[in-house]
Amino acid sequence: MDNDANKMTGLILGIVVIAIMLVVGIYIQATMETTFDADDTAGTAVNESLARPTTAGITLTTGNNLRNGACGTITAVYNTTNGVLITAGNYSQSNCIVTNLTSDASLGATWLYNYPYTYSADTNASVAAADSVDALGSGTPWLTIIVIVGFAVIILGFLTSGFGNVSNTPGLVY
Repeated sequence: MDNDANKMTGLILGIVVIAIMLVVGIYIQATMETTFDADDTAGTAVNESLARPTTAGITLTTGNNLRNGACGTITAVYNTTNGVLITAGNYSQSNCIVTNLTSDASLGATWLYNYPYTYSADTNASVAAADSVDALGSGTPWLTIIVIVGFAVIILGFLTSGFGNVSNTPGLVY
């Protein structure tokens, strides 16, 4: 039975090593994804149509919705009703949040915002790394089945070998 225990220990260690290597591989690929993207890629939002900001503020969506997006200073804001330029004294900006500083309804309900922004753009290398992380993380449901079956075999092995190791203890009378 000692040989069976050694085999079982080797099987368990093998599964643990494979699992650790898989986790390390996924971590490395995920790190490579963010390392290979092109940070501080510049873009410009032209006539982004959003509601007039409230006193609580609204969020500029183009710059804010991109990965690591940051909005630059607004260059121009226009009223969509008549195309009139809305001066900077009517609003304030903090990164991608624009707050209304006036209650003047003549400025219209919808404004057109123009501003620069930066973000982290995908590259071929970052997309390839992301695809491999997705494949390892969600594309291998059979791996889960193998691990569950392996652990079931291990547990059954321990149970059956444990029942076979019952021995008489010296000094006890049956």
